[in-house]
Amino acid sequence: MKITNREILESINTLKVVAQKQMPVKVSYAIAKNISKIDAELKIYEKERKKLIDKYAEKDKDNKIISNKEGQIKFKDQTAWDKDIEELLSIETDIEIHKFKFDLLNGVQMSPAELQAIDYMIEE
Repeated sequence: MKITNREILESINTLKVVAQKQMPVKVSYAIAKNISKIDAELKIYEKERKKLIDKYAEKDKDNKIISNKEGQIKFKDQTAWDKDIEELLSIETDIEIHKFKFDLLNGVQMSPAELQAIDYMIEE
């Protein structure tokens, strides 16, 4: 399944909440496998994001990144940063998703956001 870095970032926290629920073994296993694969992709994303921060962040005389009062990093060229980070977020990754049948969720209490986060793992 193809998924963008942005989609991964937006769903990972909800997936980890879902993974803490009591579920049938097959569902729990599928979600755990998928989180493991997604975490591996996130490590690559984070490494590339740090390279961009290093490239565009303003630095002090000791080569430390400068942040404003809110903790936001200051960038030398905000437009170039925005363009490159957007490109990184839009990169698609092909992840082999472990799927399960919807009927296995029978009796599991989930919010709509949680169901949406695992939607791509459910077989028709």
